[in-house]
Amino acid sequence: ILRTLCYTTKLIGGLHTNKVWAKKFLLFSHHMSTTRATLRLLDDLPMLKYNLEYGLGQEEPDKLMAALGVTTNVIDQVYYPIEKMAWLAEHKLVTGSDNDKWDTASSIFWVASIYLTLMNVSVENLLLRQNFEILTCVRLSLDFIHAVNTLPKGFLWSSKLNTWQVGLIATTSSVL
Repeated sequence: ILRTLCYTTKLIGGLHTNKVWAKKFLLFSHHMSTTRATLRLLDDLPMLKYNLEYGLGQEEPDKLMAALGVTTNVIDQVYYPIEKMAWLAEHKLVTGSDNDKWDTASSIFWVASIYLTLMNVSVENLLLRQNFEILTCVRLSLDFIHAVNTLPKGFLWSSKLNTWQVGLIATTSSVL
C-alpha cells in the first residue's frame, strides 16, 4: 500500500499542472518513500529466517535454480545492513560516513537482487516450459505411432501393433 501510494502520488505530482498541488503530491510521495525505508530497517530478521529456511535451495528443481536462489538470498541479506548504513548516514546518526556511497552500494545490491530474481523466474519458467514441450513431443510421437498403425498395410509399421500395444500407446498419450 505504501509503495503504491508513494509512486502514484509521485506520478500525479509529476503530471499535475497546478504547481501547488504538484508540490503537495510530491511531498506526500517523499514521506511515503521515507516511511518505507524506515520500515525496511526491521526486515533483517525476517529475511534471515527466510534464508535459513531456504538453506542451499534443496527444494529447487536443479542446481542452477538453487545457485540462483542462494546467490539472491545472500545479496538480499547483505543489502539490509548496507541500506541501514545509508539511512543512518542520511539522517546524520553516524559521522564520517558518505551517504552517497552507501546509497549507491544499496542501489547496486537492489539492482543485483532484482536481476537475479528475474533470472530465477525466467529460468524456472523456461524449465517448466521445456518440460511441458518435452511431454508434448513425447505425446505427439505416441500419437504418430498410433496414427501410422491405423494406415493400410504397407505404410511403415501400419497394422503391425497388437491391441494391447495400441492400448498402451494411446493410454500413455492420453495421460500425458
